[in-house]
Amino acid sequence: MSRNVLALSGLVVTPRIKPHIPWWMYPNVLSLDAPLIAIVWLYVFSWMWDVNYVEPLLPLVLALVVWIVYATDRLLDGKLHHTSSFPLRHRVHQFYEKQFKLAIAIAALATLLISLNVLQWSIVQTAILPLAATIGFFVLSFFSSSTKRVSYSKNLLAGYAFAWGVGAGLIGLLGLPQPANLFKLLVPEMLVFGLMCMINITAVDLWIKGSDELDDEGDEWALTMPLMMQAFFSVLMMRTVHKDQNHPFYISMLISAALMYVVNRMRHRFSADFLRVVADLIALVAALFFFLLH
Repeated sequence: MSRNVLALSGLVVTPRIKPHIPWWMYPNVLSLDAPLIAIVWLYVFSWMWDVNYVEPLLPLVLALVVWIVYATDRLLDGKLHHTSSFPLRHRVHQFYEKQFKLAIAIAALATLLISLNVLQWSIVQTAILPLAATIGFFVLSFFSSSTKRVSYSKNLLAGYAFAWGVGAGLIGLLGLPQPANLFKLLVPEMLVFGLMCMINITAVDLWIKGSDELDDEGDEWALTMPLMMQAFFSVLMMRTVHKDQNHPFYISMLISAALMYVVNRMRHRFSADFLRVVADLIALVAALFFFLLH
């Protein structure tokens, strides 16, 4: 049946158009940026917690799990929310849906086999908290009515699921008893890192979409206030707990907050795709400063 006949019959034909991907957007649209950030910060925490031995396959498992979560979320968004205003990364996942589903299945199988047969059981046990946060995130995503604007509750769970996922494997290597493992995920550096992750996720949403829960002024404060909290908490920890005003980790948190604030004030000058990449770069630059200062 020709397109004209379909048009006369009242049916609308929307051809699938292959998305054009700029070279600098490939890590973002293929959901490879988050796994890279997770691995980099895994080694930040391994240095900070003096983890002398990181199991060789732990970074691989972490990267696979993070990629599975991000790719699945973007495919799920495409199924639950039918809109023509999806960002490029979602359109790419929709266009290559079959390929992504196959890759997710292979990655999930590899993760399961490595986790059960190679990794220490303490690492798997410590993953309970990030797993619970991830499940909560997907539950909120499933019942979310729209992807047009930001949900702070989803971003809070996403930020801490990411942060706890980065730290869980290392904590499992410390040899702590199980209850202590879970409490280690609530230490100050984990909490401020989770706040940084939540801010980065929320910033992109606010820069591009805005919020259903707040007005424009509220949106501005929804980013500014967490940045102030991140900076205040970092300074407080350096002065009171560590007695070190040049503590590499908290300096990196201050750098992240400062860069995010500067980009937030200049956001109207940049495209939506560029802002997404900048948010990733800020997380990597903060980690780079940690290694330089350490």
